[in-house]
Amino acid sequence: MAKAAVKLFKDPINAEKAAAELEAKGFKADEIGILVHDKKKAVKFTGTKTVEVTLPEAGSAVALGAMATALGKADNSEEAMAALTDVLGLPEETVRYYDFGLAVGGILISVHTDEARLAQAQEILRSADVLVTAAKGEMWGSSPGFGSAGRMTETDPIDAKMTGDFRRY
Repeated sequence: MAKAAVKLFKDPINAEKAAAELEAKGFKADEIGILVHDKKKAVKFTGTKTVEVTLPEAGSAVALGAMATALGKADNSEEAMAALTDVLGLPEETVRYYDFGLAVGGILISVHTDEARLAQAQEILRSADVLVTAAKGEMWGSSPGFGSAGRMTETDPIDAKMTGDFRRY
C-alpha cells in the first residue's frame, strides 16, 4: 500500500523547489500531488492530470498529479475533504488545517510512494525551505520578524558609534 509524505508550503518558491527536487530524485509526476488555491500558482507546476475541486475553507482549488486522481470524483466540498483525508491517510483535523493553509495562499505537496522511498520524500520536503533560504543568502528566512531584527541591530545603542553625548542613545 502506498504511503504519503505531506507538507504545506507558504512560499511558492519553496514549493516549486521541492517539486523540482522530487522530480530530480526520480519521483514520477503521478506520485507527486499538488493542491493550490490560486490558479496562477498552479501553472508553475507540472502534472499529468489537473482537476478543479471545491474545499470547505479554501473554496475553489486546483489539484495536480496524484491529488487530481484522488479528488477528481468529488462533487462537493465535503466529498473532497473525505477523499483528501483518505488519500493522505491523516486525521480530519489535520486535513482541515491544510484546507485553511490553502485558503491563505499555501501550497500543499504530497508524495504517494512505497515505504522504501517515503523517508527520502519526507527529507526532500523538509529541506526545501532550508535550501531556498540558503540560496537567497538569508540566515533566518523562515520568519518575517527576523528581517526587522537584523535592521534593529544596525541602530542598536550598544553597536552604535559613540560620539558626542552618549546619554541620548
